[in-house]
Amino acid sequence: MIGNNLNYKGMKNMIRDNEIGEVKKLIQSGFDLELISFELDIPLKEIRQIKQKIDEQKRTTKTRKYSYNKMVSSRNKETRTKIQQMRERYRNLYLKNNQESIVVRKELSEKEIVKINSSITTIRNIINEMKEASKDERRKKVNGILAEIKKIQNYQLTIEQAEQLNVLLNAEELQRLSLKVKDKIQIYINRCKKNIVRKLVEAVDIAQCQTEDIEELKVLGKKITFEMERESPISVGTVRSKIYNKISKIQQNKVLERIRNDIPENVSRIINDLANGTVDIEKAKEIIKEEANNKIDSKPKTRFSLTEQQEERQILIQIEMAIREKADRFHITNPELTIIKLQELCGDDLGQAVRAVVENLIFVKNFEEAKRVCDKFTGKNKENQIAKEMRDLRLRIRNAEISDMVLKGINMQGTEEEERKYFELIEKGIKMGNVKLRSISLGKSQDGTRNITLADIWPDENEREKTI
Repeated sequence: MIGNNLNYKGMKNMIRDNEIGEVKKLIQSGFDLELISFELDIPLKEIRQIKQKIDEQKRTTKTRKYSYNKMVSSRNKETRTKIQQMRERYRNLYLKNNQESIVVRKELSEKEIVKINSSITTIRNIINEMKEASKDERRKKVNGILAEIKKIQNYQLTIEQAEQLNVLLNAEELQRLSLKVKDKIQIYINRCKKNIVRKLVEAVDIAQCQTEDIEELKVLGKKITFEMERESPISVGTVRSKIYNKISKIQQNKVLERIRNDIPENVSRIINDLANGTVDIEKAKEIIKEEANNKIDSKPKTRFSLTEQQEERQILIQIEMAIREKADRFHITNPELTIIKLQELCGDDLGQAVRAVVENLIFVKNFEEAKRVCDKFTGKNKENQIAKEMRDLRLRIRNAEISDMVLKGINMQGTEEEERKYFELIEKGIKMGNVKLRSISLGKSQDGTRNITLADIWPDENEREKTI
């Protein structure tokens, strides 16, 4: 029989206690209960009990929070105008740090580092001793390995430490040690392997959160293997997706930033002439063609190199983005003429050209001119594609107009009576337009991680809850 079975039992219970927090996180993230049960090797009944407790806590917390907020809200409403309430909520959200909650690397003391490395060395030595041992002798030595894992299971390991342990626990000497069906030695070994895989994935997750370097992210991605995914499919799959989604997003952002900001001087002149309505289309096309060829000549030839047509298309996208997003630099004087010239130059459908110009007008808060442009291009046929696009743009203008009104209210320094009347004006506009509070964007928080909408700051809780 296996010696010291109490060690196995104690380890099993301790691991489960440590896993309660992880189980809660997985349940709250929406993972299937049966999959959690399979991955963490915890009976489904216990997983369901944890889920039931979470649900009960949510109901209790929601009830208390609602009662408290209602009481505080009623008290505050007696002393503050609705504009003041919106102003305070907006400023709190604007200044709030909304960075995604991540596990932070806890710096280990020298003593802890020595302890972890000592356990790794001991496990390596035990496995080396097992190479020439019989199956019974190997089974006895497993106790020493499990004891060392137990010593360090509560520490946050580095990637290197977790990788070493992962390799050691997958050694051939630790395979096929069970003697009969009810023999649990392999279960204990496999549980330790899963625990170390989760620690390795956690270490990789911490590292990927702390870098924006694509090459570093690629190296981290390679540390997440498919063998690890068999041990812990949820956590491994989640972190792998995080890494490669982050790489893709950084690459896309770099391309967009280059298109937005690296505007050659001759292309900038084309955009300026478009905004003024004085552009010579044929000459502009020649300049774009020449610029595309210059880009091709300046880049090394690879199988990923863009063709002349692709380079030209990127320049046209750059021109359209500049018209849409850089209204402070390229001020449009004749919207209809700019639309016609932009469509002729870029070869896009009319709706796309109108959208670019209207976005420009919205940016400079020229809402009336933006509406007039939409009306101009709607035409008599109210059901054709361009008419539908213009209706969508009218909604975009309306929402931007309300957003501007709200932000002016937040920044106004009026009397209580002036603020009361201003709020009534905003409320009237929302009701007349049947506007959803969630559709009114008020920009991002100071750290750039959260979009703030009118629903987030609206003083009437009942109306706010309808939009969430």
